[in-house]
Amino acid sequence: MPKIQIGRCQVCRFRRLALFVLFCAAGLAGAQQPTPPESRAPSNNDSKPSTSDPLTNDRIFGVIPNYRTVEDPTRRIVPLTTKQKLRIAAGDSFDYYAYPIAALFAAVGQAQNSPQSWGQGWDAYAKRFAAQFVDQTDENMMTEAVVPWLAKQDPRYFRIGQGSFWHRTGYAVSRIWVTRTDAGHKAFNVSEIAGAGIAATISNAYYPQDSRGVSDTLGRWGIFVGEDTAFNILKEFWPGMRYKILKR
Repeated sequence: MPKIQIGRCQVCRFRRLALFVLFCAAGLAGAQQPTPPESRAPSNNDSKPSTSDPLTNDRIFGVIPNYRTVEDPTRRIVPLTTKQKLRIAAGDSFDYYAYPIAALFAAVGQAQNSPQSWGQGWDAYAKRFAAQFVDQTDENMMTEAVVPWLAKQDPRYFRIGQGSFWHRTGYAVSRIWVTRTDAGHKAFNVSEIAGAGIAATISNAYYPQDSRGVSDTLGRWGIFVGEDTAFNILKEFWPGMRYKILKR
């Protein structure tokens, strides 16, 4: 069996993921408090009516867009339309937050000279910025709109909002593999796993030759899935953190 090599581009991305996970862990340290009343678990006779717009309008730490989280587990779930799934993906892809993040990681790639064949200078930085931005957009569109539409799955994250820290963390991680269908049933998360894989494959069209191939594609796929896993954990605990910080 051939040995898979991890190139410098993947080392850069693994460092990126490690920094992101550490950032999430620091935030989760502040989530060790009682769950606010509005996040309690549902009972048989406790179901709130849905709003006219099932999408949230929130920002984690006031910056990171949080369009696809169902925070209140007592609320009746309304399936998303195809237009709403596309709206989520577009919102995540073209939010003002997406541009400085792409610029930041392009700067990291520039500092590490990865991909090496792009070299240095402003032209090289522009290529790295464009690649980072298209990476984000491809992955968002595939995992939140295109594949969910084809597979009839809901791309939102549904919190449980109760239980121990480890129970909720395990649940958040498991949502990468298990999702909700438009009909309200549990299913294998084709949208995440296949969508991230498709996005990683598409990226071979604009990365240079030294950053293509099986190992590079698998590396990008792993980073996409890893980042979404970290975001799930952050989304699970964010309402409690917000309640503690902002009292709302």
